[in-house]
Amino acid sequence: MRSQRLQADKLFSQLLVLTLVFMLMQISFFIQCLHYYFDDFNFIAHKLEIPYAILPGILWFVFAQILVHAGALLLVFAVAVALASFFKLSAKAGENLGLLIWLMGLLTIFFSNQLLFPNSRFSYLLRYIVPDTLAGILLVFLCCFWLFALALTAYVALKKCRWRGRAAILVGILFWGGYYLDQHYAYQNLDAASEARPNIIIVGVDSLRPDFLAFFGAALKTPFLDSFLQQATVFSNAFTPLARTFPSWVGILSGAYPKESGVRYNLAQQSLQPPVTLLSTLLHQQGYKTIYATDETRFSNIDQAFGFDEVLSPPIGLNDFLLGSFNDFPLSNLVVNTPLGPWLFPHSYASRPVYVTYDPDSFLNRLKPYLRKRRQQPLFLAVHFCLPHAPYIWGAYPGYTDKSPVSRYQAAISRIDRQLSDFMGLLKHDQILQHALVVLLSDHGEALELTGDRITSLHGFISGSRSRFRKIPRFYPPSADQETVEQSAGHGTDVLGFSQYHSLLAFKLFGLNGQAVKKISHPVLLLDIKPTVLDFLKLKNKNSGLSLRNLILGKGSSLAPRPIFLESDFSPEAIHSVHPETRALIFEGIELFKIDPKTTRISVKDSMGKLILSSKQYALVENDWVLALYPQDQGKMLPVLVHLSTGQWTTDLRLSFAQKSPLKHMLAALKQFYGSELKQLSP
Repeated sequence: MRSQRLQADKLFSQLLVLTLVFMLMQISFFIQCLHYYFDDFNFIAHKLEIPYAILPGILWFVFAQILVHAGALLLVFAVAVALASFFKLSAKAGENLGLLIWLMGLLTIFFSNQLLFPNSRFSYLLRYIVPDTLAGILLVFLCCFWLFALALTAYVALKKCRWRGRAAILVGILFWGGYYLDQHYAYQNLDAASEARPNIIIVGVDSLRPDFLAFFGAALKTPFLDSFLQQATVFSNAFTPLARTFPSWVGILSGAYPKESGVRYNLAQQSLQPPVTLLSTLLHQQGYKTIYATDETRFSNIDQAFGFDEVLSPPIGLNDFLLGSFNDFPLSNLVVNTPLGPWLFPHSYASRPVYVTYDPDSFLNRLKPYLRKRRQQPLFLAVHFCLPHAPYIWGAYPGYTDKSPVSRYQAAISRIDRQLSDFMGLLKHDQILQHALVVLLSDHGEALELTGDRITSLHGFISGSRSRFRKIPRFYPPSADQETVEQSAGHGTDVLGFSQYHSLLAFKLFGLNGQAVKKISHPVLLLDIKPTVLDFLKLKNKNSGLSLRNLILGKGSSLAPRPIFLESDFSPEAIHSVHPETRALIFEGIELFKIDPKTTRISVKDSMGKLILSSKQYALVENDWVLALYPQDQGKMLPVLVHLSTGQWTTDLRLSFAQKSPLKHMLAALKQFYGSELKQLSP
């Protein structure tokens, strides 16, 4: 026995050394691929004060990496010892078998990572040596070996175990079986809502532009979204006042323009200007259980302070940027989306920005336990899905074969269609849709540098009498993409890029009577969601939005005309592209941010907030006209007047084209709304 134990100790030592070498090789390869990651961190650390509060998260990440590699080591060791015992191998043969099993485990990890996460840096490397097809064939043989080996290991272990050990194993099997049944076959909830107090479900999709859906005439197949919209009241001409996630969602919850709420850009301070009251706060006061869930928190830090009882999301703060971007190792990639993922790698699990490993199903798995809790209150559930956000790829998407942003965007829309279908299936399974008002929206659209993404065109330009007005103005900073006057890119960057500001908006009633299923083209705002919900609940609204309840119930055909105000967010040169470089974007805006030393949350400095406001673009949409104001050098603003019906536009407000428009009224409305933020117009 002593001799056998020494041989096992020797084998374990050998496997331990190999595992340590494997870990060091991974780190070395990662540094070679992303050496700039550490240079960037040093740069950021000199520009920002990095708090010590990030250290616990970093230490936990290191511990988790060690833990998963130690787990793999112990598994290989146990299998090697069991097989050597079963086949009664000699000491030398047992050692060789252990080393062979370790190598097979390594290949299993690499091939699995290559096929499951094709955008992993390690997958790019291995693909040069082993094509995907061959990797798939080899992985099948490896999996067959592991099934045989694990079954044999279990047999040897049970044979050697006494009754207490067998009882412990049986208890473990029963525990995991109960966990599986609880996750997949939970009890049926009784609906705590009623027709008078229905569940309120707001489903947001990031960066989804309506004209890419089949319902609006696109060739792309989106079966769930099309089916939902065909049975809903759809507002085909909906706008968000500011095409960025955080300001848009604050507008949804507050019913107030960014100018009124004080949230004028992403990562703004979270205190709202009075008398703004959030829909979540009002519903909480009315006895609703309020839950907010999202798979992205880097630029939109919505939490319990916004009136939610529970918030389901990746951790908010600097480590979300650091650890989420750093975590791309083959073994931990395979663990991220398992039940251990939320505990071991909280910054990577169900986190959309970590696109290398993001699994849309993991976000739904995060929601399941909360949807299946027994309910004694009606539910207000706001969920934001970020899959269609740039760079339009996720863990399983084979991005290495297709570099076209438009193709990736279409693929992301097809995948979000399936994710939404599964989500609605969860709601139905847990009886949340027996009495419910469901609002389906996109927080903003997306411009993809397509012709028509901007409402100005070359042939529609009306030149002025002076030479400076005869030349079409340039609206963008010089960039590699060279957008034309008919193109636009990103979101929140250009107030005349209407594909950025056009949003999906549809209402569907479940278990409630009277819905008019139709498409309504009257211009509306996402700000109208709050007053509409309050109107259904017979509660008063005090903000800018208008109730759409009568239109949804077929009791009206249009709303009273009203001006629609649009504004841009901070848009440095790096973001004027459908494929922005994240590093360049961070460096251009690094001076804007500060880090809370306690929470490690990132926000925009107050002083820099003023700079953002001074660089904003503004626009007013009224009836068939759009007047936009672009900041220029020397404290001036360039006016752009567009007639939507004809496509004609000009920057010379002295022309008869401009004088026949409601120009004076629109200028007065802009000045009244934005006040001193507007600068003098260029002559």
